Amino acid sequence: PSNSIPQELHIAILTLHSIAHMQWNEISTHLKDHPESAHQMIQCSKACVADDFFALLHDVGHDEPVYPPSPSQKYPKGSEESERLKDIALKPESFGKNPVQLAHLASMDIAPSTAYKYIHQHHNFAPYRPCCKLKLSQNDILSHIQFAQWALTQPQASFVFTDETWIEIGSPRGKPNVWTPVGSDPYDFVIPTNSRPQFTLMLSGHFTHGYQGELYIWVRKNGSERKEHHSLLESINPKIHNYNQNRLLNEEVRERSKGGGMDW
Repeated sequence: PSNSIPQELHIAILTLHSIAHMQWNEISTHLKDHPESAHQMIQCSKACVADDFFALLHDVGHDEPVYPPSPSQKYPKGSEESERLKDIALKPESFGKNPVQLAHLASMDIAPSTAYKYIHQHHNFAPYRPCCKLKLSQNDILSHIQFAQWALTQPQASFVFTDETWIEIGSPRGKPNVWTPVGSDPYDFVIPTNSRPQFTLMLSGHFTHGYQGELYIWVRKNGSERKEHHSLLESINPKIHNYNQNRLLNEEVRERSKGGGMDW
C-alpha cells in the first residue's frame, strides 16, 4: 500500500517521472514492480507529497542550467605576474620573442599554451610580421606621388624595371613574429638585425617593354675587396669629370656614384 512507502521514495518516483520523463513501465523496471502498480504508485505519490514539492519542481524546470565554475587561473588578469609579462613584452630587447620566451623572462611557471593565452587575453597582443622598410616621412610620400604622376605621362618603353633579393647562407631562417598590442604602430616595434651570415649573395633581374634581361648574381665582397673596388671607382671618377668638362654639346653627361655602386 502507498501509505507504507516512505515520503522520500514518493519524491524519487515523482522526480523520475517529471524530471527524467520516465514512463510507468520504466519506473516499474527500476522498482521491480508491475507497470500498473507503478502507475498507481505515481498517482498515490502525487496525493501524498505536499504542494511545496511541485512548486519547487516548477522552479527547477525553468531555471537556467548551472555549470561548474572554470578553474581559476594561476596568474589572473591584473596580477603582478601578468603585468610583469606585459612590461617585458614592451621592452625593445624583447621584440621578436614568442610568448613562451616572454613568460620565461617574467619568471612565470606556466605551460606554453597558457603563455599564448595570457599575452592575448590579458593584454590583447597579437603576432605581426616585423617591418623591413623604413617608415616614409611626409616629404617622402609627396615625392613618391610626384614621381608616380610624372611616370604616368612617360612612354612605357622608356622605363626599365629592376628588382633584387638578398640570399643569406648560415643566418637564422626567416624573421620571427613580433607580439605587439592590437592597433599599435608596427614601426614602434622594429627588430634590430644582428644576423651574421656565413655567405651572402644578391640575385637581381630587370625587364623593360618587350625585353626581359638576364638574371645577375652579385656576391658580397669582403673588406679588402670593397677597398679595392672603391679605389677603382676613385680612379675612374676624375676621368669621367674631365670628360664631362670637355664633352660636346650633343653628348650626354656621364655620372658614377662614389659610394661603390656600379650604376652609370
